[in-house]
Amino acid sequence: MAGPLTRASRLVRWFVRPFAGQEPSFYRAVTACLLAAGLFWQMNALNKTYTTRVSCPLAWHYDSARYVPLRPLPTALPVTVTGQGWRLLRANMGWGTHPADLRPVPLPGTRYLPPEAWRRGLQIALEGVQVNEWAGDTLRLTFDRYATRRLPLVLVSDSAQEKAAHLTPAVAAFRGPATLINALPSPYPVALPPGTPDTDGTEVALVAPAQVRPSVSSVRVIQPSASAQPRAPKAPKP
Repeated sequence: MAGPLTRASRLVRWFVRPFAGQEPSFYRAVTACLLAAGLFWQMNALNKTYTTRVSCPLAWHYDSARYVPLRPLPTALPVTVTGQGWRLLRANMGWGTHPADLRPVPLPGTRYLPPEAWRRGLQIALEGVQVNEWAGDTLRLTFDRYATRRLPLVLVSDSAQEKAAHLTPAVAAFRGPATLINALPSPYPVALPPGTPDTDGTEVALVAPAQVRPSVSSVRVIQPSASAQPRAPKAPKP
């Protein structure tokens, strides 16, 4: 009794036998027919209406000189849309698709983008298809106002000699989100890296929290020399 593999091989030979030994023009004609049939099938499928999810690029517009987002703004948004296959293919491939212009109100306390602020921008960007829904969790926003604060600098060390060190500059301005700027300590600490040689005029990087920009990137630390330290008085001779 023939097994499954034997029956399968017989079926393949039965299907291939009519094509064996034909002229090259015959194979070219068969290939052309198969390509034409596949093309017509694909065009017919793209003329139908489908519902799918596409990624729409975003372009944010707000007063960036006064406000700053505390978390990175998304560059694209997954959107569920309904439309003709040709238009959905164009949206998926990014052919002729423009970013959706979103204009949030960047006031402190803003937590999300309301529907009236994003629906029109998405519909204009995805022209020709119907926007059904969007992933709302991806548009959670947190804005804050920019603030600037000048703080005196101090060298952090347990050594009395280093506590008396002079810093140049002695004051630095910090700019960033108001909530972070207001939480900075005053005076602002400057720490010597471990293993820093005890030399005059050491350059130390001024480290600030993320999203906070100091007015200077480094500070020169001038430590008092040992000869400048006051000497202890000698004990009187008996």
